[in-house]
Amino acid sequence: MSFSSDIKDELCRLHNEKPCCAFHELAGILRTGLIIREIGKKNHLLFITEHASVSRTVYSRVKEMVPDGVEISGEKTTRFKRHMVYRLDFTGITERNDGIRLLDSVGMNVNLPQQKVEYTKLDIKNKCCIRAYLRGGFLAVGSVSNPDKSYHIELSFINGLIADEFMSYMEFFELKPRIIQRKNYDIVYMKEGQDIVDFLNVINAHNALLEMENIRILKDMRNQVNRIVNCETANLEKTVNASLKQVSYIKYIDERIGIENLPEGLKEIARLRMENPEASLSELGKMLKPELGKSGVNHRMRKLQQIATDLMEKGK
Repeated sequence: MSFSSDIKDELCRLHNEKPCCAFHELAGILRTGLIIREIGKKNHLLFITEHASVSRTVYSRVKEMVPDGVEISGEKTTRFKRHMVYRLDFTGITERNDGIRLLDSVGMNVNLPQQKVEYTKLDIKNKCCIRAYLRGGFLAVGSVSNPDKSYHIELSFINGLIADEFMSYMEFFELKPRIIQRKNYDIVYMKEGQDIVDFLNVINAHNALLEMENIRILKDMRNQVNRIVNCETANLEKTVNASLKQVSYIKYIDERIGIENLPEGLKEIARLRMENPEASLSELGKMLKPELGKSGVNHRMRKLQQIATDLMEKGK
């Protein structure tokens, strides 16, 4: 199962204790999820989802208010991969008074012959009800990428007014959504891990929130380890390259004038470098008696390099 599916399963198990929250969750589902499609030369009002738990939740909620207005069916599809798609047909509720009242209560005026849905602004006052409305919208049209791979949440709206309304309610909780157009949809999205965690908290998907936080911590730790390893690898490479150059200078000096003819301090460090080509400057300093710091060793190495350079100039 995908991370999105896990979130939606968790949300469908939530129980709205307040009737106002249950209503606004359903409003979020219907306002964002209902679409008009032509099937067999007839227009139908549909809610389509790939999630069984979402289809059951929507069907049972609507049946409580309009007992005979919704039909549910499922079909297998091979798009991308073989899975079930659930289709709830709301066409019947547009022909019933209780169905029309339900649509009107959530700010929807459906005209099937003209394939047109008009929305009126839904003014939600209570904070808990705004949470419920956002939760309903996510159940209908939301998805979250696997946080192991990337941080991305998006909601696809067929109506710009609903997209703007949804963004304003997200911003009520100090979230920072963005919007783009993709084909005939308005896509509201966020790409920051912390924003997604905050959104999951708003809609009460707390198990998913904890799972994502654990993944974020592990990813941060892996990234930190990789940075340390990369840094150490770069330092090691730098040390090896410097050592190879130093060894080559010392060998050249030895061939031309002999290490034995160098001043005592330079002779000592030259021998140590030849015997310990893999050692860092700090490690070479600790081998000296008395010990010498990294800057002191580096100073002697520069002197050896200068001697080798001078000998090369004379040899030309």
